[in-house]
Amino acid sequence: MMRRWFLIVLILGTAVPAFGGGIDNKQNFSAAYVGSLSRNAATDGADAAAYNPAGLMQLQNGTYLEVDLQPFTFDYDHEFNGETQTASPNLIAPMAFGVHKREKWAVWGAFTINGGGGETEYDNGNIITQTVENLMAAGAFYRGAGILPGGTLSQPYAYAKSYDYAFTTGLSYDLHPMVSVAAGVRYVITDKEVDLHGTYNGSYILAKYEQEADGFGGVIGIDIHPSDKLNIGIRYESEVNLDWDTDTGGSNPDGIFLLRQFGRVDGQSYARDLPAVLAIGLEWKILPKLTLKPSFSLYFEEDADWDTQNYAVDGNSFDLALALQYDVNADWSLTAGYLYIDVDMKPENFGIIEQMNPPLDCHAFALGAKYRMTEQITLTLSAAGYFYKDDTAPATLVSPEVTYDKTLYQGGIGIQYRF
Repeated sequence: MMRRWFLIVLILGTAVPAFGGGIDNKQNFSAAYVGSLSRNAATDGADAAAYNPAGLMQLQNGTYLEVDLQPFTFDYDHEFNGETQTASPNLIAPMAFGVHKREKWAVWGAFTINGGGGETEYDNGNIITQTVENLMAAGAFYRGAGILPGGTLSQPYAYAKSYDYAFTTGLSYDLHPMVSVAAGVRYVITDKEVDLHGTYNGSYILAKYEQEADGFGGVIGIDIHPSDKLNIGIRYESEVNLDWDTDTGGSNPDGIFLLRQFGRVDGQSYARDLPAVLAIGLEWKILPKLTLKPSFSLYFEEDADWDTQNYAVDGNSFDLALALQYDVNADWSLTAGYLYIDVDMKPENFGIIEQMNPPLDCHAFALGAKYRMTEQITLTLSAAGYFYKDDTAPATLVSPEVTYDKTLYQGGIGIQYRF
């Protein structure tokens, strides 16, 4: 039983700051998304390469280059044993898009962060290090490593870094005046690092490892525009198979022993696939200057291979979004949006991936502005706040009851140049 729990809470792998999307998948690809939270039927910018690639056929002819920066600030809380341990990371995520569009076809590419998203750090430990301390104190690692029972873990520390970089390129084509299609290929390369350490009965224990994986997937899309007032976008992203190769060279002997006992052996790997996504969106011009933009995204986590966590989810995550765009004049457009994220994973099933970055249900709100500075240059500014519903994992034989909570604030700035 203790060996099983240590496997679950210490070395299943990790991912960090989660925002719009499912447990692993992310959707925060552009400043325009930050300002509306709903881009699944987008046709008005190069970032549609990530959200509605078939809709790129509604752009004017030309070449588009767009670069977006998204600053984030987080507040992650683990409340247990009457105390709260907090991580407050900050990061800036870059994204880029390119489109070359002609009368009947377009080629496009996108660089996005489709999973992971940064790094987080608990300077005074968290529920993971507390559980590890309980296991050592109970004598779970006395044999082999000689870690004596009855001790305490001082100066606990937990750190995780994870990025899933996605490079996508494809072709869009006009089938009919009202229908366009798109297909592309995606390459995902990942970088992950975990560092858990502390001093137990005077002995320094460092369990540290790095993991890398890469894989290919596909993207297809269709855009249906029966009138100037209505547009429908549909996108499907295939699952990306990712097998994480493990390097434990950063650990000390006690840390290596603990990792080896529970499956994190140098040179071995485990699966954590990036799930497939189905995204559907609508843009409906209900008034000459006002457009309604709902979106729905479904993440097929039940079908993805997550190795020892294959049965951790009870259903697939989804999100629902609704945005409004008001076109002030030919130069300015204002947006506002709401997003609801639903994840179907109980906190008692969280591994370290989820404990470092708990997947919780969420309500998010956004505001944005788009300024067409010239015929060639468009500037987008935006901001969003994500407010997660706290959830509690019950106490177990080796872990106290813990309540997970978090908030996230995000900004966006994007500039697009057309020539």
